[in-house]
Amino acid sequence: MATDESLAAPPSRADWLVSSPDGRLTAYAPGRSGGIVRWTDDPASPGGWAAPELLLRDSRMLPYLSVARGPDGFVDLFGIRRTNDSPSSPLELVYASQYQPGRPVTGWHSVGNPHANDAESAAAIGAPVAVVDGNDTVHLFVRSAAGGVFTRRRGPSGGWGKWTALPCKRVREGMSATVTRSGRVELFIPADKGVYVWRQEKPGGSLDRDSNLVFIARPGTASGTETYEGRITHFWREEVSGEVVAYRLPPPGGADVPPAPLSGGSGRGPLALARCLVDGYDCTVLAQQEETGTLALTAYPTEMESAGAWWADTREPCEGAPALAVDRHGSLVVAVIGRDGRMRTTRQRADQQGMALEGWRRL
Repeated sequence: MATDESLAAPPSRADWLVSSPDGRLTAYAPGRSGGIVRWTDDPASPGGWAAPELLLRDSRMLPYLSVARGPDGFVDLFGIRRTNDSPSSPLELVYASQYQPGRPVTGWHSVGNPHANDAESAAAIGAPVAVVDGNDTVHLFVRSAAGGVFTRRRGPSGGWGKWTALPCKRVREGMSATVTRSGRVELFIPADKGVYVWRQEKPGGSLDRDSNLVFIARPGTASGTETYEGRITHFWREEVSGEVVAYRLPPPGGADVPPAPLSGGSGRGPLALARCLVDGYDCTVLAQQEETGTLALTAYPTEMESAGAWWADTREPCEGAPALAVDRHGSLVVAVIGRDGRMRTTRQRADQQGMALEGWRRL
């Protein structure tokens, strides 16, 4: 049973539910008491999940978490910590690692701050975003105090390189970094005048700058998923209307295609994304927090945005970003944090047509 110390804060990212190589799921969320709350998929436990655990409690941690899963199933958890007890203290980026589902995690390790020699700037960095490519290289990105982007890499041997500045300016919060099944990283950086895109040609290689996009994305709303072999579809909310749009970068030399609107302007925050079979068809599922504070879902045949997407409000309370994943049986799993700080989950029903879900389980 959840205790007061194992209650979660609203997630600001939709990457907090991950699958291990054996198909087990683990959920991570920032804790209200300063640590990390973890739920581990356990078919032998009541409700199919082990009791929530509070890990790495630290009162200086900010309520933020970026989860990066490597090709071997190892998970790195990245957060932000004050360097002293003052609310305006300089910040440092930290990470902890988990090597097996349900097993202990390492302690927090500091990755420093790209403004280490400037206390005022070090207190004004953005939230980190981390991913692991197919070469087991960790890529860490953070918005600088001046509105640029710094990146740092950890190689397969475990050593961290130096902070490197990417030539970007007036960057907004909410970068999105996505990895293809082949292990290639694509970075989507919303800014005041458009979007910067960086991507790898191969896992372990350098991130190379692509052409800037002229679309304006609301801060904190971008996310992406692979929708075809090696091809990522990016989703965000349009600046003025809040409408959800989808966009795929053209192949080298290919003609550009404008973003495809999906409606759904009543939501907020980033979209949770997953692909699963619905009535035998490969579909992309989107989940969002409604302005009313409940969860809404939609699904459509993958890369067929023209087919339309109709949002269904589940009426289930949802604090912060929801999360989606596919379990060991190929069924969609939906997770939200409720207003009480406890996780709720539901699964796709295999015995009914359409996107039918089981009853919600409160953990």
